[in-house]
Amino acid sequence: MAALALAVLPACASKQLDLESLASASDEVVWEAGQKATTKKDWESARQYYKRLIDAFPQSNHQPDARIALADTYYEEGGTGNYVLAVSAYREFLTLYPQHPRSDYAQYRAGESYFRQKNSSDRDQTATKQALEEYERLLDIYPQSSHVEEARERIRTCRQTLAHAHHQVGFFYQKTRKSWRSAIARYETILNDYPDYEKLDEVLFRISQCLSFAGRYAEARPYLARLRSEFPKSPFLPEGDKLEQTFPPSAPAAPPAAATPPVDKPPATPPSNH
Repeated sequence: MAALALAVLPACASKQLDLESLASASDEVVWEAGQKATTKKDWESARQYYKRLIDAFPQSNHQPDARIALADTYYEEGGTGNYVLAVSAYREFLTLYPQHPRSDYAQYRAGESYFRQKNSSDRDQTATKQALEEYERLLDIYPQSSHVEEARERIRTCRQTLAHAHHQVGFFYQKTRKSWRSAIARYETILNDYPDYEKLDEVLFRISQCLSFAGRYAEARPYLARLRSEFPKSPFLPEGDKLEQTFPPSAPAAPPAAATPPVDKPPATPPSNH
C-alpha cells in the first residue's frame, strides 16, 4: 500500500511539490518519500517531506528520525546558511530527545556543522571556537559514543588552529608594531590555554624576545630555561642562548634605544583539514 501511495506522489526530483497530494498520505508514505528524495540528493524535496511528517504526525514513530534527517539535508547540501540551519535542527532534536540513541550523532554533527565553517588561522575564529565547544560537549555528555575518537581529533585540530591564530597575531605585534606588551599577551594566552600547541618552543623564544626588549630580563630568563628544558632539540635554542647572553648580569634595565629583536619568518599557516 505504501509503495502504491508513493507512486502517486510528485517525483522527488521535482523542485516544486504539490503539498496537497500529501494531505491524505500516511506518515509511513511521507517518510519513505523523504528517504527516496534523500537517496537522490534532492535536498529541497526531502526537506518538504520531513517537515510535513514533523508537522502533521506529532505522534509518529518516525518523528525522531525525521528531525535528524531534516538536519542532515541541510548539512549534506552545505553552504554557510545551510550549516546554520543544520545546527539549529540538531539542537532542536537534542532538546526534544536528549536520551535518544542517536543524540550523540546529533551532537557530533552540530560540531561538524561549525567545523565546516571554520576559517584558516589568519581569519575570524568564531566558528572554530563553536566547533570546539560542541565536540567537548560530546565528550562530556556522551563519553561512550562511537564518535568520540573523531571528536578528539577535531578538538586537536581546532586547538591548533586557535593557538596558531594567537601566534600569528602576536608575531604581527612583535614584528610590525614593535608592541611588546600586546605580543606578550598573545604568547601568554598560548602558554596558558594551549600547552599542546605544536610550535610551543617558538612561542617560548618569542616571548623571551619581547620581554627582553621591554627591559624585563628577569621575566624572560624562565622562559628560556623552559625552552632548554622542554625542547633540547629546538632550532630556536641557539638563538635563545645568544639572546640570553645579551642580558645584563645585574638588575633589569631598559634596553638600548636602537635595539630591535631579531625576527625571522612568520609562523606558517597549518594545512587545512576541510
